Amino acid sequence: MRQNIASLSRRALVCAVAIGALMAARPAGATVSVCIDSSNPAHAMDRRVVQAVAHQQGTDAAIYTFDGSGKGDDDGFDVKTFSTLAASRCALVLGFPVDAQHGAVPEGVRATAPYARMGFVLVTPRGHEAETLAVLPNGTDVAVTYLTAPNLYFVKHPNVQADIYPTDAQTIASVVHHTDRAAMVWRASAVAYLPGGEKARDYCIHALNEPHAAWDVVALYGPQGAAAAASFQKSVEALRRSGQLAALLSPYAMSPANPIVLAAADVPAAPAAAAAPVAGGEKPALFTAAQADAGKKAYADNCAQCHGDNLEGMAGPALKGKHFASPKANFHVGDIFTIVSQNMPATQPASLPHDVYVDIMAFLLQQNGMPAGSTELTFDGAKSSTVPLVYSGE
Repeated sequence: MRQNIASLSRRALVCAVAIGALMAARPAGATVSVCIDSSNPAHAMDRRVVQAVAHQQGTDAAIYTFDGSGKGDDDGFDVKTFSTLAASRCALVLGFPVDAQHGAVPEGVRATAPYARMGFVLVTPRGHEAETLAVLPNGTDVAVTYLTAPNLYFVKHPNVQADIYPTDAQTIASVVHHTDRAAMVWRASAVAYLPGGEKARDYCIHALNEPHAAWDVVALYGPQGAAAAASFQKSVEALRRSGQLAALLSPYAMSPANPIVLAAADVPAAPAAAAAPVAGGEKPALFTAAQADAGKKAYADNCAQCHGDNLEGMAGPALKGKHFASPKANFHVGDIFTIVSQNMPATQPASLPHDVYVDIMAFLLQQNGMPAGSTELTFDGAKSSTVPLVYSGE
């Protein structure tokens, strides 16, 4: 289960899950009641962790599995589903990733302290090992999954170029079949999809030292789950001290470098963030009103079917609001434009004319509270812009 940009922009729950099923009573007498996403490539790790926690507490684990892949769901992912799930079907929702530097969790839920550290890795065939993007030869094609954080890294590393795939499985397959020399992918996906799985001996996996590459894995819980969260954290800490936790997490993840164990009530969801001011106290005008107007039509023609008529998110993530453009996410105009111009539309990435991408970006900026001005936004200007993108609407 992953978010991308904050999304990992990947849908972690299916909104089409029937409310009647979600509201079913929890198993009687179960002390460790958890939900685990079966589509998460690290679901086996989460299952091992909860079973060890239950054993440590001297009870049984009650595990409810759900498919968070979104297959067959036309309505897309609504983060409010997390709150519904955590408040009804189970006490804890395991496997939720948050950016290790400035992540946030959905409204209506809280998070335990991290029990694992995960993130994005660079995968190369053994014999052509590369620990960083910088050491790859000029012109190297690097496979990357659509709408994931590593799409941002190509701007800083002009020696490599993106080869974008719709799924992690296809991204890994491109290296296995020698279509691409390297791949950037979620670590658990590399373990899950490489031949031989965790014992793959023909490939090298190195953690990426790039922005938004390191993620912590937490358990989410609702108002009634505070006691269960506190017990979970206490047991995880006991497993860490005994050395058992590292074995449970391997090879999908590792223990956080500096685990912090807090009382469950002291681990709140990230608060709604106010817009961060830029120099001078005002946001710069990067585009014209005419560009935003043209972008509104271009968005409707090319983007709305996945991201919603009002940018609210459907099959694709929301492109507007405090969860999309949070100051804690530390995204800039250039970061978002790089993803838009390289990954959109999903069926034919990077296929639109440059001026259309610029107009769409102008519309996104306008909808997130940026002012229009008298100077037109350009393709190169949008791609290199370091202006913070922070939502300032209602």
